[in-house]
Amino acid sequence: MRFFKTLAEPVGTVIERRWLVWYLIQRQLSQSYQGSFLGVFWIFLGPLLMIILYTLIFSEIVGLRFRQTDSVTNFGLYLYCGLIPFQAYSETINKAVSSIRQNSTLVRRVVFPLEVLPLSRAAASVISQLFGFAALLVLVLLLEHELQWTTLLVPLIMAPQLLFNLGLGYLGAVAGTYLPDIQETLHAIVRATFFVTPIIWPPELAEGSNFEFIVDYNPVAFLVEAYRNLLLDGHLPDMGALLVFTGFSAALAAAGLAVFVKAKRGFADLL
Repeated sequence: MRFFKTLAEPVGTVIERRWLVWYLIQRQLSQSYQGSFLGVFWIFLGPLLMIILYTLIFSEIVGLRFRQTDSVTNFGLYLYCGLIPFQAYSETINKAVSSIRQNSTLVRRVVFPLEVLPLSRAAASVISQLFGFAALLVLVLLLEHELQWTTLLVPLIMAPQLLFNLGLGYLGAVAGTYLPDIQETLHAIVRATFFVTPIIWPPELAEGSNFEFIVDYNPVAFLVEAYRNLLLDGHLPDMGALLVFTGFSAALAAAGLAVFVKAKRGFADLL
């Protein structure tokens, strides 16, 4: 009961200051494209150009084919569908780890609900991911002439994904504030995650090998496969694994917030 009482106040603060969360999300999205001629339109055009580039290089030049289809977009769509959830994961950690130090003025001079900083970064990453999905769906519809009905079930994956990223974001923000040098370590861990997750290689390659565990026990690998199942293959993800991932993500978000609430008392002395 004491654990839940610890979470009640920050959760209530975030709900009460939801307008502030939304303002910070809008500011982060607009700052990403500030100064460019097309502005926020790049949030849609960027993913579209990446899909076309991946398709030309990996499908047409390298000749990779992982999906059971003759479409020219074979590997391009496969790769980009895996990159979208990974980028939301990596952006959340890489930005959250410096979120407190980059806002030292807010931490030291005014009463500010610090809980909204990691939350706004995690939410902004997921919103950017939505635009990436929109670009992916447009190309799937144009090039394969159909959308899978399971696309409607994407929110089943996106909700626990937000909790998963949020939990990592809170823990990353605490670690980055108390241990400034850990930022580079976390960046390296994120880069390593990319290579041990079946994004540029099919998960079947790990089956029966000594490295099968990097797929079986890798939450990011589950996300990547779940999105491919829903968006490209028209299959439901493993529902048992989805329940486990949802429970794990909820526990991670609660634990991350509890650690953040306890640790934030010392933030001002460290900055």
